[in-house]
Amino acid sequence: MRIAPNEIAFDVDGVFADTFHLFVAKARSDYGYRFEYEDITEYDFMKVLDMDAEASDAIVQTLIESPLESGVRPISGAVQVLTRLSLCAPLHFVTARPQKKPILDWVQHQLPEVDRGRIRLEVTGVHTEKIPVLREMGFKYFVEDRLDTCPLLEQNGITPILFEQPWNRKPHPYHVVRDWDDISMLIDWP
Repeated sequence: MRIAPNEIAFDVDGVFADTFHLFVAKARSDYGYRFEYEDITEYDFMKVLDMDAEASDAIVQTLIESPLESGVRPISGAVQVLTRLSLCAPLHFVTARPQKKPILDWVQHQLPEVDRGRIRLEVTGVHTEKIPVLREMGFKYFVEDRLDTCPLLEQNGITPILFEQPWNRKPHPYHVVRDWDDISMLIDWP
């Protein structure tokens, strides 16, 4: 698989933003929970974590409304690969988050060497709405961490690239990347 820089788009949470590690850290520090990152074996993590919904909702709300202020970090290697990629084509992110400004501010802050005009971000509110956005924009590849979205991508002519996370390690036929070095190796760099 060799991907042209203008043919690929990226999810944000679990691919660029290391949101779930911070979720676990906040659950521990703010509420005293003792689960580990590796315990999140379902994307719908409340199915597998013994956690009060009110505490979970409060943490998620903070991470959605204030990703920069709450300390969400990029996944290791993402900044370097995305900065390099931005020199070849504009960067495109499509996220199921409901609000654009907080996460766009976060993305721009994490990519200080990337011209802001080369960062494009679409918010859809729900996972299924990523598909029409990606199709309309003509992307052939999408890096996603939610396994359930991959069949929808594939059915719509978009090749899913699954970013490995504890919640997507069930058997599946999709190409897996373990980190941003793996993503970099897929890019057909000029």
